[in-house]
Amino acid sequence: MNEKYQSVFDIVGPVMVGPSSSHTAGAAKLGFAAGKLLPTRPDKIQIDYYESFAKTHAGHGTDFAIVAGILGMETNDPRLPESLDLVHELGIPVQINEMQTPSPLGHPNTAQLTLWAGQKKVSLWGDSIGGGKIEVKQIQLGEKTLELPGPLPVLLFSCPPSRLPQILAKMATLSVVVTAQNFCQLNQTENLYALNLQKEIAPKSELELSQLCHNLICL
Repeated sequence: MNEKYQSVFDIVGPVMVGPSSSHTAGAAKLGFAAGKLLPTRPDKIQIDYYESFAKTHAGHGTDFAIVAGILGMETNDPRLPESLDLVHELGIPVQINEMQTPSPLGHPNTAQLTLWAGQKKVSLWGDSIGGGKIEVKQIQLGEKTLELPGPLPVLLFSCPPSRLPQILAKMATLSVVVTAQNFCQLNQTENLYALNLQKEIAPKSELELSQLCHNLICL
């Protein structure tokens, strides 16, 4: 079985609000991942669609799914179709752009999600690859851009370079297997790291690791 799929249920799709596993459930997961990049609810949302997403987003529920994910809703949340009304009530403007250029990620179901909270700006580039599965290829925090090293789950955090060996050693004791990693310089003292994990990390392990670094997020 392709490494992107762990079981037959990944191919059939998750328990979800329809109509589409790729255009609705996958879109909600992209939004959910983007929302994790901010510590608070965004006060502005921009969605840039490419290729298939740009052509079919309105009819396939992609708009409400992405916004619902950003607001923290899961794929099976019955409130998903109401998210555009909810975000309007919250006074959060949503700008949707149908891009005319090919996907920068080489996949027809591509979206770039950009969120603002005050002066903080984050962006996420990702694909919905079918069966409710997604790939997050790149994130941007402020002016810093980082390509993710592989399929989800990916652990993001910042720390001084000298702290990384201690964090990796701690992961080994927690049986957290790292399959790939990438980083960019965040500032003069810290790097931003993205570590691809073999499987999702347990909440207790995530808590222990958060004590050794800053801004730990698991996508």
